[in-house]
Amino acid sequence: MKKFTFILLFFVSLAAMAQNDTNEYYWVGFADKTGTPYSVDKPADYLSPRALQRRMRLNIAVDSIDLPVVPNYVKQVAATGAQVFNVSKWLNGTTVIATADEAEKIGELSFVTEVMHINRRAAMVDTTRHNYSAGEELERTKYVIFDSSYYGHGIEQISQLHGQPLHQMGYEGQGVLVGVCDGGFPGVDTLSLFASLRNEGRLKGCRDFVTHNASVFRANDHGTMVLSTMAGNIPGKYVGTAPQANYILCITEDTYTESPFEEYNWVSAAEYLDSMGVDVINSSLGYLGFGDTSLNHHFADLDGNTAPMSIGAEIAASRGILCVNSAGNEGRNGASSISVPADAEHILSVGAVWNNGTLVGFSSYGPTYDSRVKPDVCAQGVLVTVASPMGGYIKANGTSFSSPIMAGMVACLRQACPNGSVVDVWRALRLAGDMADRANNRYGYGIPDCTKALHLLKERSHRHERKK
Repeated sequence: MKKFTFILLFFVSLAAMAQNDTNEYYWVGFADKTGTPYSVDKPADYLSPRALQRRMRLNIAVDSIDLPVVPNYVKQVAATGAQVFNVSKWLNGTTVIATADEAEKIGELSFVTEVMHINRRAAMVDTTRHNYSAGEELERTKYVIFDSSYYGHGIEQISQLHGQPLHQMGYEGQGVLVGVCDGGFPGVDTLSLFASLRNEGRLKGCRDFVTHNASVFRANDHGTMVLSTMAGNIPGKYVGTAPQANYILCITEDTYTESPFEEYNWVSAAEYLDSMGVDVINSSLGYLGFGDTSLNHHFADLDGNTAPMSIGAEIAASRGILCVNSAGNEGRNGASSISVPADAEHILSVGAVWNNGTLVGFSSYGPTYDSRVKPDVCAQGVLVTVASPMGGYIKANGTSFSSPIMAGMVACLRQACPNGSVVDVWRALRLAGDMADRANNRYGYGIPDCTKALHLLKERSHRHERKK
C-alpha cells in the first residue's frame, strides 16, 4: 500500500504524562484552516487509498473538514509550554495538557477561538463506575453450554437478528473494515478465539488515544468482550456476527475518570479510522455525567449537534461511515436517558432486550431534545456470552454488548451492499425492525430482521440501477 501521512500530531511524551497535578486538560479551538499546506485536490496526502475508494464508491467529495489542522497553529500552542495531546481536524482544534498560565497564553493567540477546561488530571479517579458499565453486571464464572451448532455460544445472539442467512450467503464481513473504540483489549493478542483474526492478517491497526501507549492489548477488558461478539471465530464453540471482517482497535475511554476529554479522544480516533478507510465503527461508550459535574451534559445537549462526540459521529456518517453505538444503561432514570453520542441522528443507537425480545429495564431511551426516536433498534443485551480475557466465556449485561452484536451484522450488510449509503443501511435496519409500524422511544424500531434488511437494501439498489 502506498504510504501516506496521518496528521494526528502526537507531541505528548511519557515525561509529559508524569507532570504534576497542576496540569489540566483543555480543548483549544482554532478559527480556520487558512494557510494549511494541505489541499482538497491532493487528498492522498492525508487519506489512505482505501478511504478514498470508499468516498468514490459512495460519491462523497473531499472537503475542508477533511483538511488537517494548520501545523503552525499546533506549533504555536506547543510553544506556550502546553503539551499537545490529540489533534482533531473535524472539530478544528486540539486537546492539551496545560497549567492555568499556559492556558491563558493559548487564549491570547490570534487564531484561537476557545480554550475550554475539560478535566483535571489525576484528580477525579473513580474505579467503581465508568461510562460503559453503569447498570452493567458481569457474571465471571465460566459458562459452559452443550451446543454443537456452528455458532456455539454465539447462537442466541445472531439468531435473534436472523443473521445466519447472511452468513450462509457468504456475507460474514469479508473485506469490510470495522473500527472498535473502547477501553482496552487484553487477550486479543493471545486468545484462541481471535487466532484467525491475527493469523489471517485481518487485524489492520491499533492505537491508544488515552495514554499513547504502544500496545492496546492492555488496560480494561471491556473492549475484548465487545470485540468477541463480532470477531470471535471458533466454529462449534463461538462465532460472532462478523467473524471474517477486518478490524482496527482504538482505546479512547479512560476508565479511571469521566470527562469530556474522552469525547475528544473518540473524535480523534474516528478521524484516524476514517483515514484508514473503515466502513463501520462500534462504540460501546456513552457520556452524560462527569466527575466534574459542572461539565455534565443536559437534556438540551441531546440534539445530535451539541456534544463533541455526537458532532463527530455525524461527520463520520457524512464521510460514509456508519457508527453503531450503545444507547446507554440509564433507562431506570426515565425518558431521555440516552447518552452521547446515541443522540446523533444518523448513528445507529442500539438498546438492549432479553433473548425473548422483552426490553431490559436499564436500557436507555429517548426522545432526543429535538423529539427524535432513539434508540433506533435493539439487540440482546442481557446474559450475552462474551470472551473472558482470562480464557473461556462469561455472561455480560449491557447495551455495550447489544451494540457490537448489531455492528457485526452491519458489517455483513456493508459487504453485501457496498454501494449503499449510510442512510440506506440505517433506514433498512429500522424498517426491518419488528416495531417498524409502531416505533417508540423504548424499543425504537425494535429488533431488526437482518435478512429482511438485506432484501430492502438490494431492492433499493436495483431501483437505483434501473433509474440510471
